[in-house]
Amino acid sequence: MRYTNFKLIVFLAFFLQINKTTAQFIPCERSYTVFYNPLLQKINGLADFNGNIDLGKSSNILPLLGTSFGPNKQELIKHNGKIYLFLAQTGFIYQMSEPLGDSVVFSKIDNTININYNISCTNFIYKDQIYNYGGYGFWNKYGHVRKYNKTDKEWDIQPTNIEVFSADDYDWFSPKEGRLYVPFQKKENKGIKDPKFEDGGFEYSSYYLDIKTFDWVKVGKLSNELIKLIDEKSNYGNIPYDNGRFFIINDEAYLFDYVHNKIYKSKKADLNQFFIRNSSDVTIFFHKGKYYKYQAGVQNFVTWDIYSNDLQLLNFPIWGEDYTNLIFVLAICLVIIMIVLFIWLFKQTVKKKIEQAQMKVLKTRTVNQAFTETETSLIRLLLNAYSTKQNVEISEINHVLGIKDKNIGLQKKVRSDVINAINDKYVFITQAEINLIGSVRKEDDKRFFEYFVVPTEVKTVQKMIEKK
Repeated sequence: MRYTNFKLIVFLAFFLQINKTTAQFIPCERSYTVFYNPLLQKINGLADFNGNIDLGKSSNILPLLGTSFGPNKQELIKHNGKIYLFLAQTGFIYQMSEPLGDSVVFSKIDNTININYNISCTNFIYKDQIYNYGGYGFWNKYGHVRKYNKTDKEWDIQPTNIEVFSADDYDWFSPKEGRLYVPFQKKENKGIKDPKFEDGGFEYSSYYLDIKTFDWVKVGKLSNELIKLIDEKSNYGNIPYDNGRFFIINDEAYLFDYVHNKIYKSKKADLNQFFIRNSSDVTIFFHKGKYYKYQAGVQNFVTWDIYSNDLQLLNFPIWGEDYTNLIFVLAICLVIIMIVLFIWLFKQTVKKKIEQAQMKVLKTRTVNQAFTETETSLIRLLLNAYSTKQNVEISEINHVLGIKDKNIGLQKKVRSDVINAINDKYVFITQAEINLIGSVRKEDDKRFFEYFVVPTEVKTVQKMIEKK
């Protein structure tokens, strides 16, 4: 039995030895001694240079061929005299030693275990603290900020006030300001069938991350002209610059100056050609008005000066004012105004209908209900006099009121009471401020009054009397 098991083990060992699979994980070393080449010498020699340099494949520093990380992009970052090498998609960080002769040592300073969660992330260093932002992994994009923990030698999540998603190579970090600019967002999630992700889920609000507070600050919205320009892009490439990046769009170079929120376009055909030829698989960096292109084959540099008159300022910014919230507030205000106006109009309509109904009632029933027979007789007398363009004297009123044989004092009181009662009722009925009956002194004897129906009220009271 033991002999049989031994033969089985030997067979499996032999089988595994001759059938190595490509899925086998081959780690990299924790340190590499490499040639102190002219690229490292140049970067190390520029005392005031701080920034990121993407290495072309031919310029790779770490000899990772044969490991599982051979295809991964390598990126150099210099900060405060120290040079680091970042291995894409891993979170691995190597730090360069001081040169010893013609060699330097890159030593791994992290104990990263999890990989492939930060594909195409943005690495940056601020005040000696290492960060990375965004990236793609596990079928969707992230808007997370991660901070390298020097004690545990691992990556920790750095909380922010909101989650802002990366726009791939359009993100840019300003070491002077301590700001990470994200001009627009591209949300991707392969686990969601929502149609909005078919076009990458673009969201054109512009932000920067303030590294001092780790709060995202909204600065506006990507300008419509730039959205159109990006949508029309037929080729791809970007080159680092002090205040942002150069982008190759339709064979022309555009400078996105994030610090000053401006866009410039190259005016020189040879400058465009320089960027087009050096937009992929090259090692290039910018320092003090000059581009340095490293040629790994011959281990020297080609330089290209950039002058201000090489560029034309365009008449639109990267981002402009975002009126989305204002439009939303105005829309709400407009809806509220419309509702208030509708309620007011509704009330006015109801009020008008009520008034019309009341007037209809007044025309048919008010005289019988409001005015007495005596009061109605006096109104008729006054209307008849108005038709002949005459006023009514006191004696005629006394006759109608049945007080012609009473003493003068009683006559005066009764006349006054009846006329005042008619006027009060009429004002109440019509809801106006105009009396029905007026008076003037007689022309031939100013001691006495004559009475008449106010001309503007004749038609109204006639309709009332006609329904009597």
